[in-house]
Amino acid sequence: MKKLCLVFILLISIQSIRAQVFSGTQEIERATKEGVYTTVSIEDKYIKQSWQNELAKYGSVEVGRNNVFRITGARISSISPDPVMVVSKITAERGRSKIFLSIGFGDEVYVNGSHPKYLAAEKILNDFVEVLKRHEEVRIEEKNVEDIKTRQLKSVTTSDKLTRAIENNKKEKDRLLLKIEENRVELERLQMEVEQNKKDQLLMNEGLINQQKKVEEAKLKLKKP
Repeated sequence: MKKLCLVFILLISIQSIRAQVFSGTQEIERATKEGVYTTVSIEDKYIKQSWQNELAKYGSVEVGRNNVFRITGARISSISPDPVMVVSKITAERGRSKIFLSIGFGDEVYVNGSHPKYLAAEKILNDFVEVLKRHEEVRIEEKNVEDIKTRQLKSVTTSDKLTRAIENNKKEKDRLLLKIEENRVELERLQMEVEQNKKDQLLMNEGLINQQKKVEEAKLKLKKP
């Protein structure tokens, strides 16, 4: 129940994602780039591939170290009819993921807050966040399915253990009942042997008395002349 509540809260938080896009700078491979950026409360490991796929719409993406993406000669019709240079980087900051996008024209002219194409660049990030939101919803639902499968497997395993325990208990019960029956038979046998032993002792006592009488009679005969 707690996990379902957590999933519900996560889904609600995802639904409330709205990209706030800002203008700023980012150091990328020892160079300071101007551009636009947004942050989302999703781990960067769940963003990288989706962002690479999104950038691939504009050209061949070169993936560098530290989550850096480059497109040389990117074709972004909403920005420019001519090829542009795209450099992007994903970083983790204060529990959130920052997606930075730099679009350059040449002569170190970049799309920033004062550039006429700022809204177009902002839309690229906003649209991606919407895509990211849907992917995150799918991921969470898939994780929920896996969690249910894990609990189900654990339940089945527990059921199997309980079934085996019951079977072992029945076997132990049967073994004990058999032992009790064997003990009963053994007790009856011992009791019969005790009774027989008593009878044997009586017979032997009677035999001894009779034999003693015969001895006395024989002695008396010896005394006669």
